[in-house]
Amino acid sequence: MSGKSIVKTVLTILCIVVALFVSCKGKNKDAEIQSAINSKVQTDANLAGVTTSVTDGTVTLTGSCANEACKTNAENAVKDIDGVKKVVNNIQVTPVVVSEDETLRNNVQSVTQKYEGVQADVSGGVVTLRGTVANRDTLQQLMMEVNGLQPKKVDNQLVIKNK
Repeated sequence: MSGKSIVKTVLTILCIVVALFVSCKGKNKDAEIQSAINSKVQTDANLAGVTTSVTDGTVTLTGSCANEACKTNAENAVKDIDGVKKVVNNIQVTPVVVSEDETLRNNVQSVTQKYEGVQADVSGGVVTLRGTVANRDTLQQLMMEVNGLQPKKVDNQLVIKNK
């Protein structure tokens, strides 16, 4: 084997070793980035509904946030991690929807608090009234107010004290 061919072989082996080292180092860096993100997930509420993946220093965010600020804050939380080259933010903004029951429950509570001895539950758009009312006139007034809130149904389990 000639001196030229030995040098050529050594250079080829050296290039392969360097290529493997760079390749492995990149993979290790991705693992370090993912580990840093996982640590942030524990303390940053903006990352609660978000999943992440890291490839060659590019972090891809998926999942959902309640608003645009959350989405932006999630991106900023990972952007500053050492080794992150780029962030692809695929987070969907899905606002928290207040259920119809929640709105109805709040409105029913506003009405029933004016009537001593009356409690109300709301489920599936149905209002269940329990407790006692002073007389029929009070019951009629209460029923008009509750029905004005347009529930699916009113289940009247009230007892009239003075019939």
